Amino acid sequence: MTNYNEKIGRRGPAGRQISPFFHLAALALLLPRVAVAQATTYEVLYSFKGSPDGTQPKGAVVIGTDGALYGTTYTGGTSQLGTVFRLVPAAGVPWSETVLHNFTGPDGQYPSSALVFDAGSFYGATEYGGTGGAGTIFELAQPATAGDAWTETVLYDFVYSKNSQNVAPNGPLVIAPGGTIFTAVQGAPAAPLGPRIGAVIALVPPAALGGDWAEYEIYPLGFDQGEWPFASVVSEGGSLFGSTYYGGAEFCNAPYGCGTVYELTPPAIQDNPWTETTLHTFGTVINDGADPGALTVGPGGVLYGTTQAGGSGSACQADESGCGTVFQLTPTSDEGGGWMYSVIYSFTGINGDGAVPVSSVVVGKSGSLYGMTQNGGSATTACPGSGFVYPGCGTVFQLMPPSALGGTWTEKVLHSFSGTEGDGSMPVAGLALSPDGVLYGTTSAGGTAGKGTVFAIVP
Repeated sequence: MTNYNEKIGRRGPAGRQISPFFHLAALALLLPRVAVAQATTYEVLYSFKGSPDGTQPKGAVVIGTDGALYGTTYTGGTSQLGTVFRLVPAAGVPWSETVLHNFTGPDGQYPSSALVFDAGSFYGATEYGGTGGAGTIFELAQPATAGDAWTETVLYDFVYSKNSQNVAPNGPLVIAPGGTIFTAVQGAPAAPLGPRIGAVIALVPPAALGGDWAEYEIYPLGFDQGEWPFASVVSEGGSLFGSTYYGGAEFCNAPYGCGTVYELTPPAIQDNPWTETTLHTFGTVINDGADPGALTVGPGGVLYGTTQAGGSGSACQADESGCGTVFQLTPTSDEGGGWMYSVIYSFTGINGDGAVPVSSVVVGKSGSLYGMTQNGGSATTACPGSGFVYPGCGTVFQLMPPSALGGTWTEKVLHSFSGTEGDGSMPVAGLALSPDGVLYGTTSAGGTAGKGTVFAIVP
């Protein structure tokens, strides 16, 4: 596989190009819906029904200037292989859902991450499907005339083979100036029960309309650098940053390791290799996290992330220690460009606290971090269908920064999911935060039909 070198320009949060479609001026339409509907600050906006509706949303929603929410469902739809949906607010009545695309298999199946909007189209990834059976990168173009059908185009098919690591792409995608797409691919399992290895790749658009996209391997991952990038990369200051679920330290979660955070820096000379730097290896400090997910870039280039396990909390899973953490990596002014790592919160899973954070966090204007946990919360029994024996259906949480340098972050549980009476459960996606302070999210289960929900909450 050829190395591809391209300097990445500075872009918006999570590496997304800032588009006029997301100026978010129309979000005032959403606020009365949240505030008037009930006295509390939490509301289920929509419950998925299954088929022909979607089921089990695993990705975050994105917010359009039309006041609508756009997202994907992992399953459901006419072929039960997932959908792209749009939710429109309406005064005094429930939100209206429209399925923009039903995946059928050859065009991809099982989308599990957020969409990215760029130059009039949505872009996304499916973990499986396509003509090669190993996932796709797709474009969903909005119609020229309102009300017409959206058009889905598969930009790239990944081909499965037993030893290939360029399969199963992650989202959300990073789209650089010029249209090059960057992402991490999970790779094929190294053994029947072993971890995937994975790589970071670039997809370059064709020079002529109708031509083929070209895939280039930027960096092949391995045990020392980390294995199985469970999430995509983010872009900041010309570099790509990502995490791996396994690898990094032989003594942690032996023999697989507890994961890493890495940086990929493009070369100064075209066609030279990218430079990989491991910023942190999990399991190397006391009460460290384990099994990290997606990263978020905050002010000053600070990286924030969550780990599903580890930390100082009580054991929540049979094969892991700890209930998960939130961590930060801060760039220092050292001549060598070092990073300072710290765990800023360890979940306990007791007394209403959350457990097992799977998704990324978002950064608020005040410096607070907002996120969700898959388990824990105020429920005293295991959530139906969760696969966990630990109680709770998940939480929405806020982490408030310390008032003085070196102080302690303070956690506040904003909502505990119950999975009953129409409430959602088992959130596995990140949140979307509007400039007006409204948080929007999805749950993979719960709701009136038990198929998942979209909700809004005002901290």
